[in-house]
Amino acid sequence: MRYFSAIESTGVHVRLGHFKSTTMRCPLCRGSFARWEEKETDVAIGAKLIELVCRRACDTTVLVSGDTDLVPAIHSARGLDSATRFGVVLPYRRGNAALKSVADFAFSARVASYARHQLAISA
Repeated sequence: MRYFSAIESTGVHVRLGHFKSTTMRCPLCRGSFARWEEKETDVAIGAKLIELVCRRACDTTVLVSGDTDLVPAIHSARGLDSATRFGVVLPYRRGNAALKSVADFAFSARVASYARHQLAISA
């Protein structure tokens, strides 16, 4: 929770997603285990992108993601306002040609940039 407080102190609104548990079975030993999947995160990001473009709340958006599921959201947002610029920052060592192809600009985060952009968390 301290991490979320640190993010919120910068003016960012934190919206927590949720995870769904699925029971999986190991094909080798036949044992079962829980596998957790995040749900609705890409949909929430896409919906927020559309909302911001419709409200003309920004002239440039930057998605920090390597998730191809966001490509349709960028296409739709571009169709709503062709003047908005769309950028993509890909996580370290993650390429994504589909995201790059729909963006006006794209680059990969360098490992050093992660350390430089850490939030201060007070005790």
